Amino acid sequence: MPPKLFLLMVVFLTTQPFSFSQQKDTITEKDAGRVIRYLAADSLKGRGNVSPDLLKVALFIGNEFRKDGLQVMPGAAGYYFPFHPFSGKSVVILDQLTLNGKKLSPAQFSYFHPRPGNYSDKKLDNFKVIKLDSFITGDILEHYSDDTSSLLLWTDQKQPGGKIFPAKITMPAEGLKRNVLVVYNESSPQSLSLAGFPSQYLMTEYNVVGLLPGRSKPEEVIIFSAHYDHEGVYGAKGDSILNGANDNASGTTALLLLADYFCKRKDNERTILFCAFAAEELGLLGSKDFVEYIDPVKIIAGINIEMIGVPQYGKNKITIIGEKYSDLPRLLSRGFKNRGIVITREPSLEKQLFQRSDNYYFALKGIPFHTIMSSDDDDACYHQPCDEVKRINIANMTRIINAIAAAARPLINGEATPRRTDPDEVKIEEPKQ
Repeated sequence: MPPKLFLLMVVFLTTQPFSFSQQKDTITEKDAGRVIRYLAADSLKGRGNVSPDLLKVALFIGNEFRKDGLQVMPGAAGYYFPFHPFSGKSVVILDQLTLNGKKLSPAQFSYFHPRPGNYSDKKLDNFKVIKLDSFITGDILEHYSDDTSSLLLWTDQKQPGGKIFPAKITMPAEGLKRNVLVVYNESSPQSLSLAGFPSQYLMTEYNVVGLLPGRSKPEEVIIFSAHYDHEGVYGAKGDSILNGANDNASGTTALLLLADYFCKRKDNERTILFCAFAAEELGLLGSKDFVEYIDPVKIIAGINIEMIGVPQYGKNKITIIGEKYSDLPRLLSRGFKNRGIVITREPSLEKQLFQRSDNYYFALKGIPFHTIMSSDDDDACYHQPCDEVKRINIANMTRIINAIAAAARPLINGEATPRRTDPDEVKIEEPKQ
């Protein structure tokens, strides 16, 4: 916890096949240990924001989503949603292109590449070149989604009115599977040099989002979320790595295991979004950015998972933050009780934990969205080098994750719908840091 483009239109023409078999829980201590040990390893140097280490984690999360078979959100290039936490409202120029010996204006080209982060410099022979028969249209990428080879699409025609690019370029329904460079130029490409600005790509962060479509209610969405960033390295002497095993490798572990669990079952009636947020430690900047991509009316509820690796409140005990803002905590309570998990009273409201967690900006849109925790910032190792895997109670954490899956079942099945949150009740001037 911290001291735009399109709306989500989840409508599918086909649904998941029904399975009559009752599957056993697949969330195991072994898998939980594997994931959290990777996320909190010294090699990732505390998963600090705007660092190459955090990008490694984003790629790891995306690969886990891919193995599970999660889909990309409609209109998205892939699992990765880039944002620029320090740019403010200024336009960020990521790429530079020299064509036929002349440096082109950023207004003349756009480079689409689904893999996050910077890339090696490109030359003309890295692309298959195709001349377009007309100006650049909004659906241009949808016509070239059947291959994985890199493309250079160029045209010497402007749109009626003199503009080069349309207001929006839509992505293929299944996401973008190839690198595509789209260029306006008056002459055909004879030579090319394309490169990213390393400093700009380093300052780019990524929310990682995967989608499991609902069988009978695909337009109704449940979100599971967790932030995967932490505080990086602090100081030069002794143990200076802030591993963030509890905060929040534990929550990210839960997110990935829940994605695997529900993908294996394939029995969700509502659509599920699995969201891993960056820049939470910078002031909820990742979730603040991502909330602009969704249609709040379609989001039925959200469950954010934070700091469940240390049983600060006691074994088999959790708290659900913001219980007064909707009846979602009450709807979840029965499932937790059936799994032997006790819900304790949430910490003092003066802590503003609800407003300091990634549920906050969703609640401002009226979405019932709450955070599940088994510890908070009173934990002795909060934002300290001692927040390491060796103090994580993996067995207790795994029981909590299994209980979250069970408690969310009425939401996933479409049997329960919490009342909407009143944004005026939760709003504060700025989240407390």
